[in-house]
Amino acid sequence: MVSRDLPTYLEQESLWSALQTAAPAVPRGLLLDIGCGDKPYAALFPQVSRYIGIDLPPTTPVVRRPDVWASALSLPFADRCFETVFCAQVLEHVPRPEELLREAFRVLKVGGQIILTVPQTWGLHEEPHDYYRFTRYGLQYLLEDAGFQVRSIEPRGGAFRMMGQTFLSTCYLRKQIPRLTPRLRAFNRSWNSLFAYLDRRWPWNKDTLGYIACANRPDDEAERGKE
Repeated sequence: MVSRDLPTYLEQESLWSALQTAAPAVPRGLLLDIGCGDKPYAALFPQVSRYIGIDLPPTTPVVRRPDVWASALSLPFADRCFETVFCAQVLEHVPRPEELLREAFRVLKVGGQIILTVPQTWGLHEEPHDYYRFTRYGLQYLLEDAGFQVRSIEPRGGAFRMMGQTFLSTCYLRKQIPRLTPRLRAFNRSWNSLFAYLDRRWPWNKDTLGYIACANRPDDEAERGKE
């Protein structure tokens, strides 16, 4: 569970909620986590036979535990070897996102799926490697252009969740509030609860923090003939 004390609660809770909904549909077999970091979402997929994380070698000391150090634009795996590709909040940091998606398509088995989350609204981060924000239509275009059949693209919250998170991010990420005192924790809990409620009560999803997309590598006649 994500603590409501945190200034990033509205964003993190939207991610966890979206992924918890998508996770049960992931089959047994191999899962590749592209841009895995320290694998914060691995526990959501206990059914997979192996969870393989890949990430770029760090340029500064960071806590990461990938299984493979490599670029997502040139995955060191054979064609059609994974049942699932998972990529959370990474695509905005890739200068050529279409190449990442083509590589994901290549390593997926026929009928395999990709689960992808991206931001639509978020401040600059991990600079200077912060290149894009995505609308649902841009994301659908990129997935289909890579060969995927899109099953769903769902917003992660609406305008109130986005507004509440933007305010807290502005305060904390810009170091205007240096630490979480008990009084600030109480304020965060009240603020996060209020804007989470407003978002449920009056959903307006054209303004959103981001999206979760699920798509498949199609099981077409050409691919079946290769099996």
